[in-house]
Amino acid sequence: MAEGLSEQERAGTRSERSVTMRSVVKAAARWAVCAAASVVIFAGIAGARSTTNRPASIVVWPKIVVDTSGALVGTPTDTKIMLSSTNASGIKQAHCFYINATGHCSLNNALACRSSFDCSLRDAGECVPSWSETDFDVVLTQEQPLAWYASNGLSRGQFPLEGPFRCNTPFNNLQCFTDAQCPNNVGCNTGQSNLGSAIPPAPEDPFIGALVCIQFTGGSQSVPDQTATRNRLYGDATIVQRLVQGAVTQADPARYNAIGLEASGQAVQGGQLVLGDGENYASCPGVLILSHLFDGAVDPISNNPAVQYGTELTLVPCSNDFLTQTPGRAVAQFLVFNEFEQRFSTSRTVDCLFDSVLSRIDTRNPNRSIFNAGVAGSLAGQTRIRGVGGVPRLGSGLLGVARAVLGGVAASTAAYDLHQQGNGRRDLIILP
Repeated sequence: MAEGLSEQERAGTRSERSVTMRSVVKAAARWAVCAAASVVIFAGIAGARSTTNRPASIVVWPKIVVDTSGALVGTPTDTKIMLSSTNASGIKQAHCFYINATGHCSLNNALACRSSFDCSLRDAGECVPSWSETDFDVVLTQEQPLAWYASNGLSRGQFPLEGPFRCNTPFNNLQCFTDAQCPNNVGCNTGQSNLGSAIPPAPEDPFIGALVCIQFTGGSQSVPDQTATRNRLYGDATIVQRLVQGAVTQADPARYNAIGLEASGQAVQGGQLVLGDGENYASCPGVLILSHLFDGAVDPISNNPAVQYGTELTLVPCSNDFLTQTPGRAVAQFLVFNEFEQRFSTSRTVDCLFDSVLSRIDTRNPNRSIFNAGVAGSLAGQTRIRGVGGVPRLGSGLLGVARAVLGGVAASTAAYDLHQQGNGRRDLIILP
C-alpha cells in the first residue's frame, strides 16, 4: 500500500521546536494535495514498498550535513544519526557507507560547495562535484538504539557494550575481551556486545552527503541478511543548527526518518542487491511527492513581509556501485502544481546527490523560478518527482527528503520525508 500523508506530517513535525513551522508544513501538505487531487486520482497508484515507518534491511539517510564552522551552509551545523535494531533476540550487524558528495570550487579546492552559486560568491570558479565512500561496521545488540554525531563518530571505548567481560566458569573472576585471554580454553563470556563496531567521523568538514546501512548476517559483510529475522534496522537523523541571536545560542533541530527497503528473503548473488523486480529487496518509489510552500511565500500567520518561507530538497539515487566506485545517476523530472492546478515542469540531473533550495533548481535567479511564490501565483504547491535515464545497468530510482525553512527574526526549520507513490523500476546496489 502507498504510505499515507499522515506519515509525512508526522515525520515533518515530530521533533521541531517551532509551532509555527509545524502548522505551516501541515497546511502546505493539505493545500497542495487538494490542489492536485485530480492528478493523483488519474495517476494509477501502485503500492510503494519503500518505507519510513517500519524496520527494513537497507536503511538510507539522504541528507547528512556537517559544517561546524558554518562556512558552507551559513550556520554551524551537525547531524545526529540514530540506528536501531528491533530484533528481539541476538545481535544484528550493519555494514554502512558514508557517501561524500561535497563539491569543491575549481579555482580553490579548499572551498567546499553545493553548487556553482557558492563558488561564484567567492570568485572561486565553478563547483566541481565529487563522490567517494567510507565504509564501516556497526554491531547492534537486541533492541538496541545507537546514536552519534556525524562530526565525531564513535571509536573504541565509546560504545555502550564492549567490555571488559568475564571468563566462563570456573575463571569468572577474570576479565577478558577474547577467548584467548581465558585459561584452559574456557572462553570469554562476551554475550551480546558491540565489539567489532567502529564509526568514523564524516570524511571532511564541511561535509554534505548520505548514509546507507545494509543488514548482514553470519558475522560477515559479504552475506546480506535474508534470514527469518531480516528487516530489523530502523533509523532517523536530526540536522542541528546553532542559531545565535544576540547573546543567546539556541539549537534548531530538524528531524526526519531514514528510508527503509525491506528484504524479500531471496539469496543475494555475487554481491548484487536487486531492488524491485520481485527479487532481493523492495522497489524504490516510482514517484516522490513533495508538498511545500513556494519559496518567498510570506508567512500567512503573521503576514509580515520580512518572514518568508523556503524549502531545501535533497535527492539521492537508489543505485550505487561501491565495487567500482561508480555513483548512481538519474534525471529528476519535476512536475509542479500550484493551488489552481496550473502545471509547470523542469528537470535536473542527480549525480550522486542533489541538494538545493527549490527556487535554484531551474534558474540562478530565484525570483524567476517556477518554485517562487510570485511566479507560481499561490502560497503552496505540490511537486511530483520521477527519476528517468540513469547509469546503464544500475537504474534510475530516487529517494529524498525536504527541509522547510522559515526566514526572518525567528528563523527555524523542519525536515520531513517525501510521500512515496508506486513501484519504480529495477535498481541495483553492487557491494565491494
